[in-house]
Amino acid sequence: MEKKTELRERLLANMDSLAKEEVETSHFIHSNPEPGCEEFKAAARLTDDLAKHGFIIEKPVGGMETAFKAHVSGKTPGPRIAFLAEYDSLGLLGHACGHNFIGTVSTFAGIALQPLMGELNGAVMVIGTPAEETWGGKIILLENGVFKDVDTAMMIHPSNETRMQAHSLAAQVVEFTFHGKPAHAAAMPWQGINALDALIQMFISVDQMRKQQRPTVRTPGVIKYGGERANVVPERAVGQFSCRGEDYEELLEVIRRVNNCADGAALATGTKVESKFVGPLYKDMIPNQTLVKLYEKNFLSIGGVIEENPHKGQGSLDMGNLSHEFPCIHPYIRIAPDDVSIHTAEFRDCAACPMADERLLLGAKTLALTALDILLEPALLEEMRKELKKK
Repeated sequence: MEKKTELRERLLANMDSLAKEEVETSHFIHSNPEPGCEEFKAAARLTDDLAKHGFIIEKPVGGMETAFKAHVSGKTPGPRIAFLAEYDSLGLLGHACGHNFIGTVSTFAGIALQPLMGELNGAVMVIGTPAEETWGGKIILLENGVFKDVDTAMMIHPSNETRMQAHSLAAQVVEFTFHGKPAHAAAMPWQGINALDALIQMFISVDQMRKQQRPTVRTPGVIKYGGERANVVPERAVGQFSCRGEDYEELLEVIRRVNNCADGAALATGTKVESKFVGPLYKDMIPNQTLVKLYEKNFLSIGGVIEENPHKGQGSLDMGNLSHEFPCIHPYIRIAPDDVSIHTAEFRDCAACPMADERLLLGAKTLALTALDILLEPALLEEMRKELKKK
């Protein structure tokens, strides 16, 4: 117990000494927002920080140019723990999801542990996971074997609440293309078949379907293309629907019903319709409760306060796919007031505000302490694995 206490105190001291450097990195990424698969400056900054502190860097990895994998090994084999770094922005909105915070917290949690690894068994990794907002980068990296040597993974997402665990919806974007027949919309509209009418009819049907949906189901949609000119009957119309359900089974049922809406609209209007999946399938998140409790214990022990926002809903996470393969957590930490939603300019400003800077240190300490517990007590990893196997 004395050894564990000593290592814990040294770890916290390491983290305190890194505070200024951590804030500078977060602000650098915040000031240089880059969309998914274009995060060259962010990836370079994080890997430079890691290399400077003794990590071995591998990049690019998993077929993604801005992905990386950094690791430091202990004295003998043991638990292999990954901190996951996100650093993509939201285009013109910049870091309105706070990924500058995520990438920095995960990186410096690893850096704080590095000086202790010579006394520990196992390995610590920081894995850079690009394009969370667009292409589900973690899913691509998983399919390409980047996580094959990971036993457990964790990260922290900034939010307008502090919540110990995340639940997420299974999701798949489906694109529908309706094909009709062009004609002069004023002189001879009867000679045409209106593809846009079919797409609008589909939207109405999907909207009506919501009345009988469970609260976990989501089916928002957008029109990607509806025609060239108002005086030409549209021969083609394209729409995308984000189908979401509580789990994979419910998601399949949602997709089936949305497809029925498309087929019905095509039949009613005389058009033809085709569909395709866009992007990866996001699985629901399975928070590992053994790991959640470990994280919560450490969070509270260093002054963290749980501040849940009762109005916060559920989205979808590419980390959900990882959570089906090995134990994972994805907690949230408050950096903004209740009424400031993520994916807004207001939240972007909060992502580099004094509260966010303070929570950087709190978050990195909690992740690092949680990893330290697992490295010192490998039996915890077995508990986590047993729990996941049951689910």
